[in-house]
Amino acid sequence: MQIEYYKLPLKLHLLTQKKEHEKCNLSESVAGMIHLIAVTYFGECKHDSTFGCEIWEHDFENISNPQQYRENLIKSVQQTIQKQEKRLTDIRVDIQVEQIDYKFIQRRIKSRITLKVHATLLATNESFVHYDQFFIGPLSYF
Repeated sequence: MQIEYYKLPLKLHLLTQKKEHEKCNLSESVAGMIHLIAVTYFGECKHDSTFGCEIWEHDFENISNPQQYRENLIKSVQQTIQKQEKRLTDIRVDIQVEQIDYKFIQRRIKSRITLKVHATLLATNESFVHYDQFFIGPLSYF
């Protein structure tokens, strides 16, 4: 029997309208949780201040030691995933931080975070890979 999970983001208005919420499989549910961990800063989740990661602690800072910054991010994300996502085992995290010349309305240098998570789904013993990318900091040189 395959268990169904609710797809993120939750659409609570569907509950008040007595409609069915969209569902997903185990792998998609875990990927949604990892994405949520990556885009949440510590303290944002009121009932658990340890939910989130260190990425957002340095959002607007100039990074003086990029290698140390990257290692701290990897450690932070890995620790949070191990604590919050009990459906995974053998978790390995890799993060790349790149400076991107981002041209939208005006020229800005932004940091692009590339997150890769390799693990094993505990329930099925299947290999799990999650890949995510996002930008931080309006101006962050290193």
